[in-house]
Amino acid sequence: MKIAVWEPVQAHKEMMTVIWPTLKSMLMAGHKMTIEIKQSKRSVEQNAMFHSMIDKISKQMAAAGSTWTADDWKRLLIDQWAHDTNRKIGKVCPSLDGERIVQLGLQSHKFTTSESSEFIEFLLAWSADKGIDVS
Repeated sequence: MKIAVWEPVQAHKEMMTVIWPTLKSMLMAGHKMTIEIKQSKRSVEQNAMFHSMIDKISKQMAAAGSTWTADDWKRLLIDQWAHDTNRKIGKVCPSLDGERIVQLGLQSHKFTTSESSEFIEFLLAWSADKGIDVS
């Protein structure tokens, strides 16, 4: 069961009318249950917005001579945002055959809605600073 909540009164109503009766009946039937509470993931709109912005950055940087793809720019921009905001960036490690370096860590599909908003604000500021139009 997954229920989205956004304000206290609505959350309380969901807990009392849906979650608690379901949980109680499962526990009374002898089932062990797990309760998980976590922040909502990024919205479809946020995802579309920052991917569009990254695509525009990639195209304008390609016109300036960059050979990096939009996916490359996404990784670079997420890394810079994480660094600038003191987030756990992830880590690099050698490949299994020891021939390359592999980047592990922060990925946009794990962003919460607030992280997505912050990343979009970062992209706007970074682009403006570099003279890149992402509107």
